[in-house]
Amino acid sequence: MNSTAILSAYFKRKSNLTDDETDMICSYFREESLAREENLFREGDRYKKIAFVAKGILRVYFTDNYGEEIVKNFVEDENFFSDTESFDKNSPSVLNVSAVTDCILLTLSKPDADILADRMPQWAYLMKMGTMQAMNDMIRKQNFLRIGNSIDKYNYFVKNFPVLAQQVPLKYIASFLSITQSSLSRIRKQG
Repeated sequence: MNSTAILSAYFKRKSNLTDDETDMICSYFREESLAREENLFREGDRYKKIAFVAKGILRVYFTDNYGEEIVKNFVEDENFFSDTESFDKNSPSVLNVSAVTDCILLTLSKPDADILADRMPQWAYLMKMGTMQAMNDMIRKQNFLRIGNSIDKYNYFVKNFPVLAQQVPLKYIASFLSITQSSLSRIRKQG
């Protein structure tokens, strides 16, 4: 299935858009590829696009005062992502986003999003609902990090996010779980 067909199927599952409305929305998105470890954008960049991950996994991270990358979230297949402050207000991003795996993205530029909003009033509602869903998913992914020990966190992660557990390198999982990579390796061996 090509990337536009994936996006179209997503809208058909998540909305009550007609086929013509779905086709019109999809026509504004442009396909982009990211190689594994390639940056989508870095802190300080202005990222004025909405990205739909048709295939692959992105990681959202920041760099702490010691130069360590701290993973805050993963964005999987068939999910939208944007730095909303940068997108809406043209402000510099405070995030870094890179590809964990090879990725195919469909991106919508700010000017095209504005055109869509003018042509299709329900577009703003769809994006608001998408933003809320992405926020809820991020909260769900991070809620378990506050409870239990490292073993509990890892077991929860593997059970609830099996695709991530299989495809994301250990160093990123360890960072996301706030444990060292050597501790994570020991936990995996015990399991």
